[in-house]
Amino acid sequence: MSQAEKRRQSKAKPEGFADMEALVKQIFEAQGQSYFDWLHQQHQARIIEFNLENKGIIASLAKEREV
Repeated sequence: MSQAEKRRQSKAKPEGFADMEALVKQIFEAQGQSYFDWLHQQHQARIIEFNLENKGIIASLAKEREV
C-alpha cells in the first residue's frame, strides 16, 4: 500500500458517520446545546489527557529547548 493510500485510508470517516453526526447535532440542538461546543470540550479533554500521560516526555523536551 502506498503512502498516499495509507493517508487516505486513515482519514476516511467510518461508514454512516455523516448520518450519525447529523442526528447527534439535532439532539444537541433540541436540548438547546451546541454540538460544536461539546466537540471542542471533547478535543480539549483529549489533549489534556495526552499531555498528562506524556508529561515526562514533554518536560524533557522543554528542558532541551531551554539550552
